[in-house]
Amino acid sequence: MTLPPETAIRRGSMEQTFSPNLLPFSGTNPGALESENGHQKQVFIKDLKPKDIVRSTFLVKSKDLGVSRNGKPFLSLILSDKTGEMDTRVFDEAESLSSLFQEGDIIAVSGKATSFQNRMQLVIQHLVPVPAAEIDLTDYLPKTRENLPGLYRELLGYFEGLDNIWVRELGLKLLGNPEIASRYQICPAAKTIHHAFIGGLLTHSVQLIRIVDSILPLYEKIDRNLLVFGAAFHDFGKIYELSYGSSFGYTDEGKLVGHIAIGVSLIDREIQKMPGFPSALEWQLKHLILSHHGRLDYGSPKRPATLEAIVLHSIDDMDSKINSIQTLMNSENNDSNWTSYHRAYDQYYYKPSASDSLLKPD
Repeated sequence: MTLPPETAIRRGSMEQTFSPNLLPFSGTNPGALESENGHQKQVFIKDLKPKDIVRSTFLVKSKDLGVSRNGKPFLSLILSDKTGEMDTRVFDEAESLSSLFQEGDIIAVSGKATSFQNRMQLVIQHLVPVPAAEIDLTDYLPKTRENLPGLYRELLGYFEGLDNIWVRELGLKLLGNPEIASRYQICPAAKTIHHAFIGGLLTHSVQLIRIVDSILPLYEKIDRNLLVFGAAFHDFGKIYELSYGSSFGYTDEGKLVGHIAIGVSLIDREIQKMPGFPSALEWQLKHLILSHHGRLDYGSPKRPATLEAIVLHSIDDMDSKINSIQTLMNSENNDSNWTSYHRAYDQYYYKPSASDSLLKPD
């Protein structure tokens, strides 16, 4: 984005002036100026430290206008880029600035980084929205380090090797659908809680199959065909539940129907094209999807009632939580032995790597 020497943003009866020196640079070194050519982003959240003066561009992940104890409005934001996210506050002219942008927008900000409860927080003095045409969205949406086409080929390979012909053909028909294949390879596994990055759903699903193959030798009479299918398709409906264009959110279909119902519907539609598909097998496959949240109050219409459903729920819960907690740990650049508060899991987590000396013998 290129601004003239003085650019005025009008907000009703108020006017805020933005000068070029408010445009992106970060750190205590004013020479760390980001290129204005197409807003090539050079400063990322993972590199910020307390007391840094921050002038950069970020994606607005969430926005909430609140009121402080003294009755003054303030903005609570979560800003993000491909390296992480950070809590952000706007205390001055919060109502006026809030009208300038929405969740999912890119904004250029000027402010100061601080440490609050062992977590990075940004306090903004100025901000201006940035037209989407002037930024590269790959700078703002986190993405897996895995090779996505290669990971999808790995997923197809698991189905090609199944010995149950019905499960094999059903899985390959679904994964072979061009629209499904395209969406599956870029869809995140969730908006925020776990594997919330481009390719997150595929990464999570393949990881579950790898876990299945590592633990099945320890147990008898558990059907690998069912578990491979459940691992690949338990969150399958998220390809239509979630939106993942300029930011991560929910579609109308996702809000009204949800990924469990969407997934079962897509599977049922394909089964109807396969004459002779065994009814008992169909019920077990659908049960895996319907019960994978484990509890009725967690959104599953059925509780796990087969060994395969119990295994799927357990490893799904484990992989999701490990990824979510590790993401929080990796996002915090401090020397504390503890993470900041994890909202989803309602607790703090100990980081032994910050105190390795305590684990060494005297």
